[in-house]
Amino acid sequence: MKILLVDDESIALQTMENIIRQSDFKSHTILTASNAADAWTIIQTENPDILFSDIQMPCENGISLLQKISESQLKLLVIFVSGYSEFSYAQAALKYDAFDYLLKPLNSEVFLSCLKKAINAIQEQENMEKQKKILSKFFKENQSLLKKQFIETLLINPVTSFSPEQLRQCLSLGLNPDLFYLIGVKCNTTNRMNILQNQEYYISYSLSKKINKDYEGIASCYIGNIVYILMPVTSADPIAEAKSLAHSLVCYTREKLFSSITIGISELGNSIQQFPKLNKQIQYCFSYKASDIVSLEDSILFFAEITDYNSSIIEINEIISNLINAIQTRNLCDALEIGDAFFSLIQNENLLNQQDAIKLVELNLHIQLKNFLDDSKDSNYLTTPITRYCMEQPCSEHSRTVFSNCIKNIIQELSSVTTRNTGIIVNAVIEYIHKNYEKQIGLNDAAEFINRNSSYISRLLKKELSMGFSQLLTERRMEAAKDLLAHTTMKVSDISEKVGYTSTKYFNQVFYANFQMTPTDYRFIMKQL
Repeated sequence: MKILLVDDESIALQTMENIIRQSDFKSHTILTASNAADAWTIIQTENPDILFSDIQMPCENGISLLQKISESQLKLLVIFVSGYSEFSYAQAALKYDAFDYLLKPLNSEVFLSCLKKAINAIQEQENMEKQKKILSKFFKENQSLLKKQFIETLLINPVTSFSPEQLRQCLSLGLNPDLFYLIGVKCNTTNRMNILQNQEYYISYSLSKKINKDYEGIASCYIGNIVYILMPVTSADPIAEAKSLAHSLVCYTREKLFSSITIGISELGNSIQQFPKLNKQIQYCFSYKASDIVSLEDSILFFAEITDYNSSIIEINEIISNLINAIQTRNLCDALEIGDAFFSLIQNENLLNQQDAIKLVELNLHIQLKNFLDDSKDSNYLTTPITRYCMEQPCSEHSRTVFSNCIKNIIQELSSVTTRNTGIIVNAVIEYIHKNYEKQIGLNDAAEFINRNSSYISRLLKKELSMGFSQLLTERRMEAAKDLLAHTTMKVSDISEKVGYTSTKYFNQVFYANFQMTPTDYRFIMKQL
């Protein structure tokens, strides 16, 4: 760093220079000036980092120099050294953001302490700037992924009101359009084309990837075999705008993916807190379009165009959602009761709607099981009986029995899988942390590495270890830091970076919070042993 010393008294100037040269800061570049004019020239040519300046000097005083620095918005820490303790000087120094104010005659200990604080402040600011650049780069490179994850969260765990943090996320991601459509795209598995097993999931993945890459301002994610699109309205004709997007997706799917899709378009929304309502409208569009697709126009449906709206379809979707939740929590009693409610609800529907509801249940169960079972054959074995034996007479006593037995078998299998896999998953997370703690990692990175849902892993760690991922990561980093402090001569700042922290200040805070001493104190104690 460059340190500029300014004083019209040569003895005072020499004193400050000698103090620095005889200290641990002697490696820094020292510049000197005997008046404000020369100091300003040096500031403009040398760009010093720290300025120690007298106040009362001939022609131009230190306050005037500070005013120039402030008005030019230069990144320079200014510390006044003066024999005057008048409040007016201190007040002027505060007005123009002086870093500190020292009184003559100088005390070397006080002077060096102030210099150390200034250097630390600059380093901390530099670290913050680096961190901002890293975060900005990450945000720019991963904005599409962050949007996708945020929309997924809203769809899987709908909320009626946002926390302040969610609102900040929403704004930072640009997910706050004045008007938008929520659009659902679903692969047709019951058409003239021969859809291979799991092909609909590949189509959903491919479509979502294309949308996020090629359509600026539009965010999408896929859940199972459905692609969800948040399309902001940017024209005076929102219907034509939505139709244009839908047509391009239908054509792309037919020409490039050799399949067909059904597209449901919600009513216009003005807040993404309306996602649960708009999602229900999309699901209703899918149910309404259950028949074979004949033309391009037939595959696209606006919810607003439906005149014979039947709310029971949405109720069916809600029951299915509740059933999935009961199965996820291994609550057999609730799951069976919800199953009975499901059959009671669909028994007044026509046969086609009953069959669609049965297929929808089977599909949702299949998707959920894929998250827990390693072998897709296990998933098929557990869910296939629902569509194999319940389609001819969906609401018969035989169908209800088959359905109940499938639910029992699914919960039994998930319970046994949980018992078998819990230790494996926890150990995998711990091993991932041990191998990667030096990097900037988080729960989502570990979840992606071991191919499990991040929320599930978080719940599992708290249940099995009574701590979260962050605490596990911190413990590993602290152990590594203690080892390096005790057995190496590395600087604390280097150790901080070595164990995964981008800010030395934050590392010091975490270390103190864990061991009630600073890293330097810990090193000193270990050296005495």
